Amino acid sequence: MKFPSLSRKWGQRQRPILGLDIGSHSIKIVELSGNNTSRTIRCIGRALVPPQAIVDGLIKEPDKVAEILKILLDNLRPKVKYAATSIAGYSVIVKKIIVPYQDEDEIERNLIFKAEEYVPFEIEEVYVDFHVLDGKRKKSSGTEIFLVAAKRKIVDEYAVLIQEVGLSPAVVDVDAFALGNAFEGAFGLLAEPTVLVDIGAQKTNINIILQGTSLFARDMAFGGAQLTEAIQEATGLEYLDAERIKIAGSGDMAIMKEVTLACKGLCGVWAAEIKKAIDFYKANSSTEGYPTQLYASGGSAFLKGLDRLFDDIIGLPVKIFNPLYGFTIDHGIEPEYISSVAPQMAVATGLALRTLTK
Repeated sequence: MKFPSLSRKWGQRQRPILGLDIGSHSIKIVELSGNNTSRTIRCIGRALVPPQAIVDGLIKEPDKVAEILKILLDNLRPKVKYAATSIAGYSVIVKKIIVPYQDEDEIERNLIFKAEEYVPFEIEEVYVDFHVLDGKRKKSSGTEIFLVAAKRKIVDEYAVLIQEVGLSPAVVDVDAFALGNAFEGAFGLLAEPTVLVDIGAQKTNINIILQGTSLFARDMAFGGAQLTEAIQEATGLEYLDAERIKIAGSGDMAIMKEVTLACKGLCGVWAAEIKKAIDFYKANSSTEGYPTQLYASGGSAFLKGLDRLFDDIIGLPVKIFNPLYGFTIDHGIEPEYISSVAPQMAVATGLALRTLTK
């Protein structure tokens, strides 16, 4: 899904293949080549963002973020200059509504008026877009769509950043929908509803999909940074040391006992929040629409035992999502590196696939 108003403004005829996920903890880039049946990872990489440089989706220190992005681009040397990026959080509103129109052109013409009923911002402050949920089945009262509104200030900040590093912004997506696109790219159109959960540094995206269609999408305000802070509080370590132990562990068994307790307690809270979101979706769905499995991605998906803990609390079988499953790897890229970063690349991969699935 993209914002048509933005892509027309920036050159709708261009088809970006550079997936650019600008997160509060790291910037991820994926470039693919090939077609729908044969995809090759041409370049892939990530770079850490300075702490507090991006907070809640706001680029607080654009010069520092641009410098990191430039270095990453210089190292990877992607061939294409058109970039697809995405946003999430409080600045984005995603809402399922029914509009009293059947034709997509008619929906687009009248969308701004319907948006005023649902968007809690001044309508002049947002870009709006929509996605028809099921074009084949029309309701007697109209058409069911996802209404998406994003704050202009946030979108324009990302556009300026992308332009400053020599790229052309072509698509602005929503994290949850890019996540769904990545899953479809890896596994195709599954016949059973599936929950996708991407745990970032400051936010978690949930998307429930079926046959390539998003049924439910939500952003939640928790992530890996919260886990690092919990480890700090439990052990008294500095932030960078807590971050290192969260990822790599420690030989100090006393510290690891505290870390394990902190992680298990907080991850249990996360699982309970995710379960609430799934239960809310199920309360408004028929039994055949109930999800049967959950795929986790993001940096925190690597946490030992997270899949079992989520399984126990949420009540669904949990797997770690590899968005690059089945892709060919270009020469010069180590397969071990792909394995080590793949779950963190879900959103960036979904963005890079936008051109390949059209």
